[in-house]
Amino acid sequence: MVTAEAINRYLDGHGVNYRLHFVGGPTMTAQDAATQLHVPLETIIKSILFTDEKQAPILAILTGDRKVGRKKLASVAGASKVRIGTPEVTKEFTGFEVGVMPPVAHKNRILTVVDQNAMSFGKVYGGTGTAEALMEIDPREIARLADAKVADISE
Repeated sequence: MVTAEAINRYLDGHGVNYRLHFVGGPTMTAQDAATQLHVPLETIIKSILFTDEKQAPILAILTGDRKVGRKKLASVAGASKVRIGTPEVTKEFTGFEVGVMPPVAHKNRILTVVDQNAMSFGKVYGGTGTAEALMEIDPREIARLADAKVADISE
């Protein structure tokens, strides 16, 4: 699992306390991940790439039970509007596929916004770049590593 190993090295290199969970079934959606880990849906985080009107990337991170409020995200990002990135654009900017994208360790530095609701948990579970593993991590570490803004971006 090259991707999970790369995430492992990245997190270790940044002194992060985390845990990898290897699973035996699909984790392409937040509900899949919650089912595999036997944890509440709201503790699963999803990382979704958007682009603004200038095609600049914006990464939204929020809990699995919520949806991105596009107007809220645009406002926080200083954009007039945002649209969800295509799978190709997501891979180009992050280096990862849609559905397994980790919240950190992307190919390029991306403006990242973490929904304030995610910060209420001591630990959350997110992608590692592969469907076979998920990371357990403190959301404050995600915000620190991504130099993220924390704001209300969910509906």
